[in-house]
Amino acid sequence: MNTRYTALSITLVLLVAAVAPATAAAAPVSEDAVGDLTVTAAPASTAASAAAESTTRADGSDSIIAASDVAIIRLNASGIPAEADGDGTLVGDEVTVELTQTAASVDENASAKTLDVSADTEGVAVNATEDAVYVALDLQTTAFQQGNGTATAAAGDSFTAVTTVTDSVTDGENYTQQTRFGVVEPKVRFTDDVSEAVAGEVFNFEVATTLAPGTSLTFSLTSGHDAETGAATNVQTTVDENSRATAQFSFFTYEANEEYSITVAADGVELGNTWTGTTVAPATPENATADATEEPTETSTSAPGFGVVAALLAIVGAGALARRE
Repeated sequence: MNTRYTALSITLVLLVAAVAPATAAAAPVSEDAVGDLTVTAAPASTAASAAAESTTRADGSDSIIAASDVAIIRLNASGIPAEADGDGTLVGDEVTVELTQTAASVDENASAKTLDVSADTEGVAVNATEDAVYVALDLQTTAFQQGNGTATAAAGDSFTAVTTVTDSVTDGENYTQQTRFGVVEPKVRFTDDVSEAVAGEVFNFEVATTLAPGTSLTFSLTSGHDAETGAATNVQTTVDENSRATAQFSFFTYEANEEYSITVAADGVELGNTWTGTTVAPATPENATADATEEPTETSTSAPGFGVVAALLAIVGAGALARRE
């Protein structure tokens, strides 16, 4: 009796063991499951591994990446294993990622920069979710092959990124997507003139930047044109999704005709620019009254010579009337 139950138990265990792998096996990735390929940016202060874990920046409108930032290549694809396979790799087996510098951006007498991303590529991290695969490249440290040597991405470079979901996880076909992105110099520029600010008032300084959204910027306002010797007032702000950042400064302690300088800095990025300006006196009630008094005079003289012409016409008209009489 016990022998029969033991044999039955062993049979059930063997059946479960035989069926379990088939049940756990993932369905092949179909062509419809492989979508667009996009490239976005993460701040320079973000480690590539952390950038690859972030799945919130999926907007594909950013095709320009600052040379100091982290480029995030996102392939919209569902069904790709989220964990590395048995040999410890995901990129290179299930998914391949290749970057090739476009011919138009290659310097004369130079070779194109290329990168065949693998699991051990320095400056690269990979993450897979239920609906996408992310490959993050720290552009400051990732070494591209160039001729017989290596080089990092530089401002002015542009690349074609090609990803392929291989037949190891598909229904027997390789599915490829590609996109392009350009590399630019990290910089900021003020959207308005900052050479003047009204003494005793509050002023908002807005910049547009090539740095990634989420980058922390530090604005420094210093009395005088020497930003290194004066006492600075610092304001920290963050680049928004529109690549803008705004800092507000008070000029309450400034007098008219006082010089000032402004610098903008970001962690891990060399920006280096200094902008200078001079405060101006605020409008006074006396000036406002004088302007209001002068306004009718300006209106009456807006058409020079009109009064003289009218007088001449009146005289001519009077003479004609006298002749008729």
